[in-house]
Amino acid sequence: MLWNIALDPDRGPLNSDTAGIPMLRGLLTIDPADGRVTYNVDYHALAHASRFVKPGARRIYSNTFGEGSIENVAFQNPDGSKVLIAHNSGSAAKTFSVADGTHSFDYTLNAGDAVTFTYSGPAQSGRTPAATKVSDPTHDFTFTSASGPVTVTYDPALLPYQNAVRTGSKLVTYSLPIGASVQTTGRALSRSKWTATASAQPDWGVAANAIDGDINTKWSLGHGTTSGDWFQIDLGSPTSFNKIVIDTGVNNSFDYVTKYQIYVSNDGADWGSAIASGSGGVGKTAVTLPTRTAQYIRIVSTAASGFWWSIGDIEVYGSARGTGSITAPAAVSNGLQLKTWTSKEGSQVTVVFNGTADSKSFKISTDGSYTYTLPSGTSAMFTTKKLSSFPSPTFSELKPERGMPRSKFTIRGSGFGDAQGLGTVYFGSSYAEIDTWSDTSISAYVPKGLPAGKVTVSVTGTSGADAGGSSFDVIDLGPALSRTGWTAKASDASQVDAPGNMLDGIAYTEPLPTSV
Repeated sequence: MLWNIALDPDRGPLNSDTAGIPMLRGLLTIDPADGRVTYNVDYHALAHASRFVKPGARRIYSNTFGEGSIENVAFQNPDGSKVLIAHNSGSAAKTFSVADGTHSFDYTLNAGDAVTFTYSGPAQSGRTPAATKVSDPTHDFTFTSASGPVTVTYDPALLPYQNAVRTGSKLVTYSLPIGASVQTTGRALSRSKWTATASAQPDWGVAANAIDGDINTKWSLGHGTTSGDWFQIDLGSPTSFNKIVIDTGVNNSFDYVTKYQIYVSNDGADWGSAIASGSGGVGKTAVTLPTRTAQYIRIVSTAASGFWWSIGDIEVYGSARGTGSITAPAAVSNGLQLKTWTSKEGSQVTVVFNGTADSKSFKISTDGSYTYTLPSGTSAMFTTKKLSSFPSPTFSELKPERGMPRSKFTIRGSGFGDAQGLGTVYFGSSYAEIDTWSDTSISAYVPKGLPAGKVTVSVTGTSGADAGGSSFDVIDLGPALSRTGWTAKASDASQVDAPGNMLDGIAYTEPLPTSV
């Protein structure tokens, strides 16, 4: 359920934050003109869980194959019965195995379909695990608590949704559960010499609003967020910093960047590869970085969103003391528990569990300048991998080799990584809008606004390593026809979206949301 239980065909009634954005839909659509009821996809999705998952059920572990494949979640009801919900988010039918103990079965699920399996579980017999056909790269850590054993599962498929920082020769990925935080030394830097720019800004939401110290003014992207959109700060001179805090403000809490990368530069032209990546959240997003000295900071969106990205206030923190970065702790105290494991790929996994009744803190840097605070009953997971252990990315071909801005292209090669991570695709110095990313193929769009002519396309893999590139010929269609005398009609239109708005030369002519 993405907004309300029932909405009208215009996705109303609206409020200041949702403003009828197309991704917002109710379980039902009720047409007040004739009372006709339409059952939306969320109605059926909720039914998969609500009919079979009973009150008091708890989620149990199941490995998932991620976006574009079989995604799933499993529960155990109070009576011991189990429920598995699976969804094929790919573009083709997929066959998968379901295994529990010594029993298993195979199932084929069509593209876009979902299925619910329920079973009480016949008495297990035999000693041979049934999951012989299931490749499971996960690992379970078991801790003690006052209420009994607690299992924390490492699943590499979840790493793209966690925070990652490149520190020295290693990539450190860490989780940040609700209520957890990372503290750094130092104070908020003075903004007196800062200037801010962005990939786009409407007249009423300029980039300078994000650094004026007034949470009630904001920078806004002015359109639904896409991969490749960015916000940039010029600190005025090379400055040492280790943390960025981005605040949307309470009236625009949904306008956060969904996923991001952080870049730094000394000249505003050469950005290299990303130094960090992560996921944003409602309200404030704190980005902890390895201590860096640079003049320019750029935050780049790496995921599309129906919401407009906006920033009400942004602070950068720095300190003259400390040059460290985030590292997995080697030991903890104060009642915290720590366990480690090394995967067959060489990733070092460290999990800290807080089984006490209060929040506890521990150091996560060798010089003591980074402190992690972990709430009661939660765990923090750190995955450390040497950059040299990532496959070297290789660029093979770019198809097509010419096209207009916003046209789609595909890059093929190897070693790009299963997820984007710190990787990107450049058209000169512009970021391409990434559509899909896999180890052997990247699908994206030519950046808008590029002038006609030859441009170099370059790729960095998930670890930030250079993969190479080739040339692309940007073409245009010449001057647009005059719209004088044009009229527009449509088979249907909402109260705020008159067809004539498409012809007035203004990118946004609807009434602005009240949160602006």
